[in-house]
Amino acid sequence: MKNYSMKRKIGKVALFLSSLAVILLLLGMVNIVPFLIEIPQESSIRAHASIAVIFLLIASWAFWNED
Repeated sequence: MKNYSMKRKIGKVALFLSSLAVILLLLGMVNIVPFLIEIPQESSIRAHASIAVIFLLIASWAFWNED
């Protein structure tokens, strides 16, 4: 049971970070805040969107088969 509680905490943190990444992505798209992540040969929007997707994948793993 302890393993599930750790996975749940990881999932909550990943959901929070993905929400934050999406908010920063939207604010960056309307030029309110600057984009902070630079990946060579990729656009700034794609780099920030990939961070949000990575955190959502971690959250989905954490809540998979949660009963």
